[in-house]
Amino acid sequence: MKEEFKVDGKGILYFLTSRKLVLENKSNVTIFDLQLLWFLVAMVFLSGFIVVGLIISLLLGCKISIIDTSSMHVRKDNAK
Repeated sequence: MKEEFKVDGKGILYFLTSRKLVLENKSNVTIFDLQLLWFLVAMVFLSGFIVVGLIISLLLGCKISIIDTSSMHVRKDNAK
């Protein structure tokens, strides 16, 4: 029995654009924030530099987190 899997491109795009990668120092001051989509695109071209930079940031005590910004986005499905 063959099963077909369908991927919802709009859902994946919404997920990647509604989340941000945030780099904060010890005082919770944002140093860097970037949408997850653009971070992944940059990883394709600059993977070595980004990985080394993130490791150095962690060694210096910075926090790296992915935050949900979906409350800032208004989806067409929910808008009335």
